[in-house]
Amino acid sequence: MCAIAATLDLKNHAIFSQVFSLLKHRGPDESAIVDEGWVQLGCHRLAIVDPDGGAQPLRSADNRWLLVFNGEIYNFHLLREKFSNYPFRTQTDGEILFPLIEREGPAGLNQLRGMFAFVLVNLTTREFLAARDPFGIKPLYFLRIDDGLTIASELKSFASLAGRPRFVPPGHFVTRKGLERYYQIPSRKWFPRFLPVRQILQEAIERHVPSNGPYGVLLSGGLDSSIVAALATRFNPNLTAYTVSMPGAVDEIAASELAKELKIHHTVLHVSRDEVVAALPMVIRHLESFNPVMVRNAVPLYLLAQKARNDVKVLLSGDGADELFAGYDYLSSLPQRFWPEAIECGFNNLHRTELQRADRMTMAHGVELRVPFLDTLLVETAINLPVAEKIRRVKGRYISKWVLRQAVADILPPEICWRDKVPFAEGSGVGEFTWDRQVDRTSNLISGWECSDDETLNYLKLWKKQFPEVSADIPIWADAARYTNFVEEYGHSLLGLFRQ
Repeated sequence: MCAIAATLDLKNHAIFSQVFSLLKHRGPDESAIVDEGWVQLGCHRLAIVDPDGGAQPLRSADNRWLLVFNGEIYNFHLLREKFSNYPFRTQTDGEILFPLIEREGPAGLNQLRGMFAFVLVNLTTREFLAARDPFGIKPLYFLRIDDGLTIASELKSFASLAGRPRFVPPGHFVTRKGLERYYQIPSRKWFPRFLPVRQILQEAIERHVPSNGPYGVLLSGGLDSSIVAALATRFNPNLTAYTVSMPGAVDEIAASELAKELKIHHTVLHVSRDEVVAALPMVIRHLESFNPVMVRNAVPLYLLAQKARNDVKVLLSGDGADELFAGYDYLSSLPQRFWPEAIECGFNNLHRTELQRADRMTMAHGVELRVPFLDTLLVETAINLPVAEKIRRVKGRYISKWVLRQAVADILPPEICWRDKVPFAEGSGVGEFTWDRQVDRTSNLISGWECSDDETLNYLKLWKKQFPEVSADIPIWADAARYTNFVEEYGHSLLGLFRQ
């Protein structure tokens, strides 16, 4: 897990230093830069895979390719067997991209199982490839400046630069020819299918669990995180469960009971209102959003990652399960004919909502968060399940994530397996204390920004202190107020990105 940055064909080389310097928090272990004149590449590294030999930027064996990489490729060992005649120099996962892309081109990206964002440069042809994983677990942004391009892991790198920053959409890559899609979820088949959900889930979690060394699981005591904890400990028992809580919050009670049941070490971080309020400015800076839903759920994760970094470099979470298995209560208030569309919309926005929160809050402290529910095969399996397998009406009430609960009923206590959904901020108790009710609405900060309530305005005031240069006229910055209905939609053509 790392922070990456690149500039290509820029006359002003100082821009690279400006962009790169703002990402240090993502990679506390080491930093390095390569400057080849027309291209600058840099990486702040969090060393997990091959910590001694995997320093970046990476060079190919023939010195023609340069790579900066963020994320994890969980099947890189299998791919190395496929390209066994390539003279690998390290044991790091990203190095597999050299033979994969050189021999199979961008189509080879579909063979990767993992979360990633990278920039790969051919020093001979001056071509490049910047790509993002299929579901947008890892972030990647870019900004055109004159005839060149700058690329970075977080949007804040572009806050003081003129122009319109964009994000690389999930499952897409950028070259000199523009933007192209390499991954698309297979066509949905809305009919009953008997799929081995439990087996696919177990295999997904096994891929995400570190093979050695300590690691953690974010444990709320809800269904999703409890599944991850219960199955992860089977593959590597060197596990600590982490829970954040105001004293007596419902998550702490449920999480503690499960930790005892699983016989795993459990660390509970008790936080006060003062600690929550003190954390808000940095939460909002790292989150790159002032939307109340985002902020409330971000605060407990930020505080928990801050605690966990003293013990582990890797955390697992249950993010993505609600979007895949229809876990949100709002669905029951919609006509059933709208459920498939609502589920799909929530999943498609994940990279701008919950995945953005999860990435920024953990990487703010140099901690890698892994999300096994977003394993490619598990996602494709879940999406192809009919809605009737996800939501069942039992004794007059809807039960969400039905097929998921059934798949793990033998490994979780009933009170956990059938526990109702409780939002992270509510379950931890932290969401009650994230803003001051006494807000001055005469502030001129409101102009141009969406502030329909006092809570949003409170967060906007903190946001503007962190990003005084940004404008609501730029769609991607305007979206900092939103959780749905984003202005900056993905998929816009980037043909002509460079002058040929």
